[in-house]
Amino acid sequence: MDVYEIQRYAHDNFQYVVARTNKNTEEQVRNDVEKMNAMLSNEMKAQGIKYVFAIGSMSDMIKQRAKKSKKEEQSSMI
Repeated sequence: MDVYEIQRYAHDNFQYVVARTNKNTEEQVRNDVEKMNAMLSNEMKAQGIKYVFAIGSMSDMIKQRAKKSKKEEQSSMI
C-alpha cells in the first residue's frame, strides 16, 4: 500500500517529513503541497524552502515509526 508524504526541502537538501498519510488520495496530497508552496513567504522562498510530494510504502512508514519509538525509549532512559 502506498503512503503519500509531504517533505520539506531547503534547496535540494531534505529536511524532514511534514505529513504522511494513507487515508487521502494522491491528488489531495498533491493539492496540499501546491497550497503550502503558494503560502511560503518571499523570505522562505529566498532560503530555498519548498514542499515536495513523495510516495512511500507502508513498510517505510513502519520502519520510521519503529525508529522513532526506539529513539524515544533511549532518551527516556537517560
